[in-house]
Amino acid sequence: MGDETPKSIGKYEIVGRLGEGGMGVVYRGFDPVIRRDVALKVIRKSKLDPENAAALLERFRFEAQAAGGLQHPNIVSIYEYGEDGDYAFIAMECVVGKSLREHLAAGFRPEFKRFPEVLDHILEALEYSHARGVIHRDVKPSNVLVSEQGLVKISDFGIARLQTSNLTKLGEVLGTPNYMSPEQFLGDRVDERTDIYAAGVIVYEVLTGTRPFKGTDAQIMKQVLHDMPAPPSKHEPRLPPALDEVVLKALAKSPADRYATAREFLQALHHAFYGGAEPEEPEPAAAASGDGPTEPPSTATQRVQYERGAPPAGAGSPKAPVGAAALKRALAGKEKAAAPDAATAGPPAGAPQPPRPRVLFVDDEVRILAALKAIFRDKYEVDSVMSGDSAVELLRRKSFHVVVSDQRMPGMQGVELLRHVREVAPKTVRLLLTGYSDLASIVGSINEGEVYRFISKPWDNDELAATLREAVAVAVGLAKAPPLPRGFKVPKDRTVLVFDDDERIHRAVRELMEGACRVLYARNLDEALRALESEEIAVLVADLDIAREEVAALFKLLKQEHPQTLAIAITKASDSEMVIGLINQARLFRFVAKPINLAQLRNHVVAALERYESFRVAPELVATEQAEASPGTRESSIGQRILGSLRSLGGRVAAVFKG
Repeated sequence: MGDETPKSIGKYEIVGRLGEGGMGVVYRGFDPVIRRDVALKVIRKSKLDPENAAALLERFRFEAQAAGGLQHPNIVSIYEYGEDGDYAFIAMECVVGKSLREHLAAGFRPEFKRFPEVLDHILEALEYSHARGVIHRDVKPSNVLVSEQGLVKISDFGIARLQTSNLTKLGEVLGTPNYMSPEQFLGDRVDERTDIYAAGVIVYEVLTGTRPFKGTDAQIMKQVLHDMPAPPSKHEPRLPPALDEVVLKALAKSPADRYATAREFLQALHHAFYGGAEPEEPEPAAAASGDGPTEPPSTATQRVQYERGAPPAGAGSPKAPVGAAALKRALAGKEKAAAPDAATAGPPAGAPQPPRPRVLFVDDEVRILAALKAIFRDKYEVDSVMSGDSAVELLRRKSFHVVVSDQRMPGMQGVELLRHVREVAPKTVRLLLTGYSDLASIVGSINEGEVYRFISKPWDNDELAATLREAVAVAVGLAKAPPLPRGFKVPKDRTVLVFDDDERIHRAVRELMEGACRVLYARNLDEALRALESEEIAVLVADLDIAREEVAALFKLLKQEHPQTLAIAITKASDSEMVIGLINQARLFRFVAKPINLAQLRNHVVAALERYESFRVAPELVATEQAEASPGTRESSIGQRILGSLRSLGGRVAAVFKG
């Protein structure tokens, strides 16, 4: 591709060069719209062999298609595919760090106090991609990136293929010799077990410090097809002998003799490594070596044993890791000391100890629950369970200030659980954790579970601790607040503002409310700001799609300056990243998808008006609407314009909502 570096490609500014691969150059870029770093894999169409250009471009586009649908904390995210003149490019997540290949070349060797976490994450990512029909086909250490925070991500699905695609024909050999399976060398059909073979080579290399086969490409091919590698324990005597059989099974010549799934392989590795029993719950300093906590038991019996306090036994049941690097830092005692607040600060010397805030964690992974306990048990009274059913049962017997639930769990998922929590314990503050950009779950967490905050995995430990402190403080306020009087009705002079360039939405809301409240209409931002300056607006209903930047800024700044106003967003967008930002920075009360369900819209407006009235009866409840800061929005020209209007409301609003 030459030495020339373009100044920009598409909308992306080129910052520097990250590397060069078989299909082109990888640049470090910057997205000036979203203001985030990206990695741009770029090929010059004019540099391609004319006879192969069409096939290579097809494969390049297919890379974006194959990996673009994968949203997992251990897989590099694909943002978009595009073409700009002579350039074809894929924009993806920029991972700042080194590859596993570089770490191995620099002498990385595990301490074997725990099973190496990097191997957990590789197999968890493959389990996820295989479940969605995507085979990587070139799993190798150079495609395993380790960020500066310790998070592992698989990259370069460049020769991946969907199982239903006919792009790669039988007899076409693609891959890297050291990590290629026998069927790849023979040009036979590949499936999930091909990736398991490559992962087996990486497991062998990480555990022993050497590859199972060495030599020229031809020599490696001969060994892969005909020879069995030496047992891993021959190279590394510290390894348990039981691990030999597990690793060699993954390296079997016939796919039928290997593990059927990455999950099965990882379970067998854990079982062999720990001798059939998982280690005890780690103490805060136990992870200083960098080896992460272990996997949970998978059977109902083991779950009951864990919830009763008995030590877990048996093989693990791996799934997507959450907050691995943050948890490792916390367990190693490296997290920053959190400043005390009114909800969690200790009493003066000699004073009686007050009861500590109660927090319930719900996750189907023992290693996550054990780590969370280790992090937070000094500050809170912590309980944990491994299923939604167990959480609901416990909540009927014991009160909690905060419930923190994972989204992806067998049986009852997080959104459904938090909906039950709202019914069983309405004053318990609810936090949802998930490692997938699942828009339906995100919207469900707002519209059904009334979640206080959405926390994306992998999380930052300091941010999680700060969010939990904030949630506990809100829960303490909720416990003191009186409910609305029995038979209470919302006064008819309460005002709803509809901000949309489609007047039909305004008419629909006005007709739906049937005189139960006043309904004003704004066609643009200027009209919306004038209405907010002149009226006490209880509920803002706004269409995100008419001017997304302006409406999103209004939602965020209105909530930060005057949190008592409830916001309902109408949108057809499926941008989960945008939705997450609005949940945390604008505390949106509800989302309404297009085409609009009018009955649902009316229910949302009525619920918002009732919530507004509860704020007037108990102003301390306004604290439940606290939102994250959004300095970028506040400093923008649109933000300054909005803030100028909102700040003029201060005196009038304070007179109504004085605590």
